[in-house]
Amino acid sequence: MPQSICAHCGTAITHPETMQESAGKTYCCRNCVAMATGGTKEGAGRPLCAHCETPIVDETTAVHRGSQSFCCANCADAVSAGATQPLA
Repeated sequence: MPQSICAHCGTAITHPETMQESAGKTYCCRNCVAMATGGTKEGAGRPLCAHCETPIVDETTAVHRGSQSFCCANCADAVSAGATQPLA
């Protein structure tokens, strides 16, 4: 099965349990859906994902590793795999 890519941040979706679909597009998590669909006010003042810099508005998918926070396990794994910059 081909790997899906987040329509907002471009991260490979390796954890399908956090994947979301909206308006025919696939996202790595609810945080990226919120930002892609205009939820920028919702994210004001929130911590940012250390990989894609999306505000973490939904803590249910957040991953914390040391001092870094990620919007989801997909972004956390991308950094662990060496992707230090957002893909999109």
